[in-house]
Amino acid sequence: MINNPHYVSTPNEFLLPHKASSPISKIQYTHDPDKKWLAISSWDSTVRVFDLTSPNTPIELRSYKHDRAVLACSFAGNNKLVSGGLDRTVKSVDVTSGAESKVGNHSDTIRCLEYSVESDLVVSGSWDSSVKFWDLRTSQSVGIADVGDKVYAMDVKKNRAVIGTKDRKVHVYDIRNLRQPEQVRDSPLKYQTRAIRCFPTGEAFVLSSIEGRVAVEYLDPNPDVQKDKYAFKCHRNKDEASGIEQIYPVNALTFHPIHRTFASGGSDALVNIWDPFNRKRLYQFHRFPTSIVSLSFSADGSQLAIGSSYLYELDATPNPIPENTVTVRRIIETETKVR
Repeated sequence: MINNPHYVSTPNEFLLPHKASSPISKIQYTHDPDKKWLAISSWDSTVRVFDLTSPNTPIELRSYKHDRAVLACSFAGNNKLVSGGLDRTVKSVDVTSGAESKVGNHSDTIRCLEYSVESDLVVSGSWDSSVKFWDLRTSQSVGIADVGDKVYAMDVKKNRAVIGTKDRKVHVYDIRNLRQPEQVRDSPLKYQTRAIRCFPTGEAFVLSSIEGRVAVEYLDPNPDVQKDKYAFKCHRNKDEASGIEQIYPVNALTFHPIHRTFASGGSDALVNIWDPFNRKRLYQFHRFPTSIVSLSFSADGSQLAIGSSYLYELDATPNPIPENTVTVRRIIETETKVR
């Protein structure tokens, strides 16, 4: 991957009035292109929803709590938001009315939540080694997949769920046929999976690890297609004097919904924009206060939300510990468009 970015020193960014007392776990925009709603879940057990139609004057629409830390959240159509975490419960909340309901449970921590627009199902991935598929209309599970180990990362696109597990396997399920996985493959990366995101068109996915690498993988097993897959190093910093390279986890990935370029965020506190087709970096934004933990583009691609929290990964904890922040950046087309 070619690393020749344009460095931006004065970005068009707005800091949300989000004062979580514990690290941010996930941020996600609604799938509705007519709205700019952003959900934020945190380890302090809270979930907040902001209307960012005017990001410089954000409006907090809803705030609610779980019994324990919240690790995942996802919009689920019709103004619904689902969330879950250490309390092992999938909760559904109507953002407009505030009505809450319990969808279901896992027997261990819920690590991932996604929504299938095509199937109108919520998908939850857990440390109990299962993935469950929920119909919110009935609050019933319509299918369960045993993936053999803790779920660490997941995405859902075009009726397919792509699931990364602790044992570095990648499971691919067709949501319309859950009897068995379409594919189970080894991760192309040698170390623990941190994030998975599918291409907007669904034919491929990107996967990141704790060892400063990202892989671009294609679902079609045809050898002519598979020859296009690749992996590359990123979120690394080499000291010119000593020659020592500092390697950072790549914690977050998100695709631009129109241009099909993607952003990565790492524990080096940087966000990069990548062109997966020409295998090059398009942009690198300024350094944020601490690790990037979650990223999300708005449904129309005009905004990028950036969650930053200290993850206690350093040998010496900084004093003071950096604040947990969510920054909204207005995207300029040249930052994300293939050129």
